[in-house]
Amino acid sequence: MKNIVTLSIVSLFTTLVLVGCSAANHSPESHSGTIDNKNLTQKKIHKIIKSAGEEDGWIITEFKSNALIAEKLDGDNSKSVTITFDKHSFDITPQDSDLEDAISDALE
Repeated sequence: MKNIVTLSIVSLFTTLVLVGCSAANHSPESHSGTIDNKNLTQKKIHKIIKSAGEEDGWIITEFKSNALIAEKLDGDNSKSVTITFDKHSFDITPQDSDLEDAISDALE
């Protein structure tokens, strides 16, 4: 009986920790932008984001239907971000203000 109580307490604690971690907000290094044009489909948004990134010098790689990987090489320095999006917003992780501005301008 003592083992069952101990196992129950450990299970409860583990569940609480997992739920708390999965409910955490976005990383402070990410940044979101909004998409004001309600007539765009997700496919069009995907195309606009990819095109805007490439015009700004980023190498864009397809990742998922709602996510892209963007890389930029600058001499010996390079940076890489993940862009996730839907019909209403996009998120760049980690934050890159130059890419965010390029995407925001293209979506207007």
